[in-house]
Amino acid sequence: MELSLDQIENNWSVFEKLCGRLCDQNLDRMVESLGERLSISPASSRIDQYNAYPGGLVQHTLDVTSTARTVNDSHDLGLPVGSILKVCLFHDLGKVGDLENDYFVSQDSDWHRDKLGQMFKFNEKISKMSISHRSLFLLQSFNVSLTKAEWLAIQLSSGFHFEENRFYVGHEPTLALALQQAKSMTIHRFKLSNS
Repeated sequence: MELSLDQIENNWSVFEKLCGRLCDQNLDRMVESLGERLSISPASSRIDQYNAYPGGLVQHTLDVTSTARTVNDSHDLGLPVGSILKVCLFHDLGKVGDLENDYFVSQDSDWHRDKLGQMFKFNEKISKMSISHRSLFLLQSFNVSLTKAEWLAIQLSSGFHFEENRFYVGHEPTLALALQQAKSMTIHRFKLSNS
């Protein structure tokens, strides 16, 4: 699956509109600064994963946001809409890369593309950092403030299989659980629809 230029532009328009609802000038400055890179970033490197195409990251975060809002409403969680928007739209921000370099670059090996379905590879020019840590780093680089629950939701969004996240098992905020559930459901739906 790939997105057309119109779909990428439409997704970006929705993304910017949702960001605008947060009324945060630092967030607006970050989105403007990362704009084009963020709008065309893939969400994954391989086609057997999810949203491994230009514009895939924004598509993924919009889908996660929609699902999290449904989870919040259907389970009467009472989570603030602003917090849902912030963590869902930016939990994977680290997939953009650092302040200057992209995280994913086009795969230049025919063998990797044809045999492994690896459409992108990881950029060796950027420092090693987990996605959640890079997401938090980018947010703090633009002075975007987070509540404790928002910070933990982004930190824990990659799952508890990471050693650094196991400490929080059983003590995670509801916002983190809602984000994880929404992310899992979104990825599962994507894989079902593309199998």
